[in-house]
Amino acid sequence: MNRLKYLIWTCTRAYETKYAYSLGDGKPLPDELTTNEARTLIDKAADFGVEHFFITGGGGEPLLRKDILEIVRHASEHGLVLYVKTNGWRIDSRMAKELASCNCKVIISIAGLEEVDDILRGRGAYERSINAARLCAQEGILFSLSVVNTKYVVNQIRDLVELSLNLGSPGFSLACLIPQPICVEEQLSTLGPLEPTAEEHDKELNEIYALSKELGNRIRLMAYDMFYNRILKEKEPFLKLKSRCSLCHNLESNEWLEVLDDGKAYGCSPSGIVFGDVKKDSFEEILKRIRTSDIVKRLADPNNIKGKCGICEFNTICGGCRARAYIYSGDMFAQDPLCPYKPRKKR
Repeated sequence: MNRLKYLIWTCTRAYETKYAYSLGDGKPLPDELTTNEARTLIDKAADFGVEHFFITGGGGEPLLRKDILEIVRHASEHGLVLYVKTNGWRIDSRMAKELASCNCKVIISIAGLEEVDDILRGRGAYERSINAARLCAQEGILFSLSVVNTKYVVNQIRDLVELSLNLGSPGFSLACLIPQPICVEEQLSTLGPLEPTAEEHDKELNEIYALSKELGNRIRLMAYDMFYNRILKEKEPFLKLKSRCSLCHNLESNEWLEVLDDGKAYGCSPSGIVFGDVKKDSFEEILKRIRTSDIVKRLADPNNIKGKCGICEFNTICGGCRARAYIYSGDMFAQDPLCPYKPRKKR
C-alpha cells in the first residue's frame, strides 16, 4: 500500500492582511518547516508515491514563504502533480511563468463577488485575486476558483460559477468555512457568525448539483462537503457512492494525509489527533498508525455516530463531518449541526 492519493501541506500561517475570517495572528510558527525540512518532505512524498501534492496556507498565504519557488521547483523535479492554493496577490506575470515552468496548478481563493469580497477581505483584494487568475489562465495553470463559503455568497453561486467560466477556469469549488486545519479553539467565535444557515447551505449544494447538470463538461464543480452525497443520492438513487470522509477512506487505502506547518501529520487536522511528525517519521509509519487507530475505526463505524446523523438512512455515504461536530460540540461523534435534513427512517 505504498502510495498516497492526496497530501495536503499547510506550509505557513503567515498572512499580510487580516480577513474577516482569518484565524491566528498572521505570524508563522517558530517551528515552521525550514527549506531543508520542506525538501525532505517532498523527497519522502515522491518516494512513497504521492499522487497529488497540495500546498496551502490553512489561513495563511503560501506565497509569503520566501522559499516557495525553490520548494515548487523541487517538487516539480520529483515529478509530483503539484497544486498551490493562494489569494494570488503575489502572482505577477513572472511568477505565473515560473509556476507554469514547474507544471504547478494554481487554485485562486476569493470571498465572493466584488461587493462581498470588499466586506470580507478589504477593498482591492478581489481585483488582485482576479488579475492573478487571469495571468494563471494565460499560462494554462489555473486549476480552480475557490470561494470561501459564508452567508454572504448564498445567492451568488450561479454568478460565481459564471465568473469562473469567464476567467477560463476549468474548476469551481465551494470551500467550507468550518472546519479549518488550524486554531480550532477560535473557530466558533470567529467563523461561526459568518457561516450560512443549514437551510441556506442545503440550497447552495442543490444549486451546485443543478449547475453541474446544466453545464456538463464545461466546468468541474466541487462541493467539499459530506452532505453533497445525500443530495446526489436523492437526485440519482442508483448512484454508487461511498463516504467522503478521508478518515474512513484511510482505513482501506492511503487516501488523504494533512501535514501542518510544524510537520505534524493528521488524517483530519481539525480533530487534533496527531499520527506522526514528518520531520522524523516515514509516510508508511504515519499511515499505518491511521489504519490501525481505534479512534479512526470508531469514527468510521456509523453505529457510533449520535443524534440524527446516527439514525439517518444516508449515514454510510454521509454521516456528517466529524471535525465540524467536534468544533461545535466538543464531541466528534455528535451530529453535524449544518445539516437540515430530517431522517425518514432509522437505519
